[in-house]
Amino acid sequence: MPATSTVRVDAADARARARAALAAHDPADADLAARAVVAGDASGWPEFGLALLVRELRDARERTTTGRAGTGAPSAVVTGATATLDAYDIPGPVALAAAVRRAAGLAGALGVGVVAVRHAGGTGRVGAYVRALAEDGLVGVALAQSPATVAPYGGTAPVVGTNPLAVAVPRAGQGRARVVDAATSAVTLADARRRAREGTPLPDGAALGPDGEATRDAGAVGALLPAGLLGSLLGLTVEALAGLLTGARGDAVGRGLWVLALDPRAFGAEDLADRADRLGDDWERAGGRVPGARPDAETFVVDRDVWDALAPATGGTP
Repeated sequence: MPATSTVRVDAADARARARAALAAHDPADADLAARAVVAGDASGWPEFGLALLVRELRDARERTTTGRAGTGAPSAVVTGATATLDAYDIPGPVALAAAVRRAAGLAGALGVGVVAVRHAGGTGRVGAYVRALAEDGLVGVALAQSPATVAPYGGTAPVVGTNPLAVAVPRAGQGRARVVDAATSAVTLADARRRAREGTPLPDGAALGPDGEATRDAGAVGALLPAGLLGSLLGLTVEALAGLLTGARGDAVGRGLWVLALDPRAFGAEDLADRADRLGDDWERAGGRVPGARPDAETFVVDRDVWDALAPATGGTP
């Protein structure tokens, strides 16, 4: 097969094009979603970038219902410090952006906000969304449940998804954040699929074949493996909060998301940003690698068909 042609794009131009493709949605949600998907490409994970947005726009159009068409935002039920969003016909990045912004509003008013999302599509890297909370001085946690692809620790059959989670805390200085973002599996599903396309092997201990035996063949995966016992338990935790609580587990329509926002001032932790910086310093002095130390690229390569699908002339139509 001929190689797909590519184009090198500027991150700012990519964000503008993604926002334009999401013009039917709330502008603030669209802006956060655009920043998050472009961060996927800019950090070296194109599976979580503009290509994901193209797919989500297409899938959301296919799911659109007459009664909610054109609302531009998930339907919401708010009770106190909690909210539940239904994102059936909303692109996944917009759904998570809306959840993050709703949680921020609740935290600003009440000190804490918890938002659950049902029927969500793919979102990409969840840490890119909660970063926005920390840049505004809040603590953010996001969990994303996904279809079963990962076996439990010591098991042989898939039970939960790769179930990523992210935590973000503010750092000293305006608009700075420390973000921890990780899948609970040994490799992400996107990484496994990319390796299968490229014909490169998986790391040892990352997957089982259909026969339940260990495999490094990315094209013959029966189940991914968790990132050790802790990863398995965290994956189960994400499944409980973002899967069971939203009713997403076993739901063929979409995934479950769960977002928590906290205002440090409600806990008497006005100096949390300074504490976070000191923790980072301690981590580095002990020989640790601080997450997010490498800046995102200012330019990156995108498949031309993805870039063209988001062109303003197409209206963001894949």
